[in-house]
Parts: sequence; structure tokens; C-alpha cells
Amino acid sequence: MDEELKITVIDDKAREDEAEVLCKWAAARAGVIVVAPLLGTMALIANQIYMIIKLGKVYEEEISESMAVSILGSLGTVFIGQTVATLIPFAPLQIPLAVGTTYGLGKVVAEWLKTGKPQDLSAFKTVYDNAVLEAKKNIDIFKNNPDKDKPLGDETKKFK
Repeated sequence: MDEELKITVIDDKAREDEAEVLCKWAAARAGVIVVAPLLGTMALIANQIYMIIKLGKVYEEEISESMAVSILGSLGTVFIGQTVATLIPFAPLQIPLAVGTTYGLGKVVAEWLKTGKPQDLSAFKTVYDNAVLEAKKNIDIFKNNPDKDKPLGDETKKFK
């Protein structure tokens, strides 16, 4: 007697939904981290790196910590400049910037993974810009996210 072969079909919509939940969680967490005096910018970057790694798992891609750091670096000066701007100690500016840049990053990484990880990330600038705008327009959704106080990983870790 033949054993029944079980095949798991991964629904693209379910995967996209899971990625969206993860992006919103990381962005909501960024809004908490950015105003917490003991956490700071390194915790914000750690949050983003963990999000990238977790998005890789959603799309069944192994993304190492060093690869996640490389992805951050390859997004260029706009992303890095907006992340650095979160250092300005003014919560009404910090929170939308941190939420927007993290959400935008997550959307870019998810789209990058969906399209087969192309070398050139510049094609995703519109994805990033639209996600940042969406996050800023809907900031209350992120501020009220029930997972915002739950870290994605060790926020004290220093990445190289």
C-alpha cells in the first residue's frame, strides 16, 4: 500500500499577510524604541535586522545577520538619513520617522524576496516611499498595535 503523499501548498496571499503583520509589528515596535531613552538607535537597527531575518523565513529564504546588515547598507542614504534623524529628541518627529522607515524597509524586503532577490534595490524606491507615506498617514494603527511592546529579538545586540 502506498503512503499518502502530503503536499503543503504555500498560499502567496497567506505569505503576504504574514509579512504584512510582521512589518506592522516591527514598525510599531520602532515607535516604542525610538522614544525609550535606554534603548536608542542601536535597538532600532536591531529591530530592523530581526524584521529582515524574520521576513526571510516567511519567504523561506535564509537571511543571516550579516546579510541583513548588508541589505540595510544597500538601501542608501535616504533610508540611513531618515534613521539617523530619529536621534533628534522630539517624539512627534521621532515616532513617525521610526515607524515609517521601519515599515518602508519591511515592505521593500518583502517585495525584494517575492521578486527573487534582485541585485539592484533602487527599483524598490517607490515601494519604500509609498510605505513610508502610508505609515505616516496611519500612525495610530502602529501606535495601537498590541505587539508594540514585544521585541522581535535581542535589542541590545550589536551587529557588525
